Amino acid sequence: MKNDSKIVGQRIVDFLKDRDITVHRLSVKSGVPNTTLVDLINGTTKSAKLSTIISVCAALGISVHDFFDFPPYNEVEK
Repeated sequence: MKNDSKIVGQRIVDFLKDRDITVHRLSVKSGVPNTTLVDLINGTTKSAKLSTIISVCAALGISVHDFFDFPPYNEVEK
């Protein structure tokens, strides 16, 4: 798999843009520290904890499935 941390970070950025909210607002809604979100977005963390992704998803009003339902995660390897 490609660099998962960069993919996850970009996915967060995409949802922030779609919902027109800031990283700070997502931090407040999710309870995830702003610095953690910034590290995820910048790809400076090796991996996101599942609990962090769950909190982000809850704050965005989406399921974890929705968060990961995009290429390359929804492609079947042959």
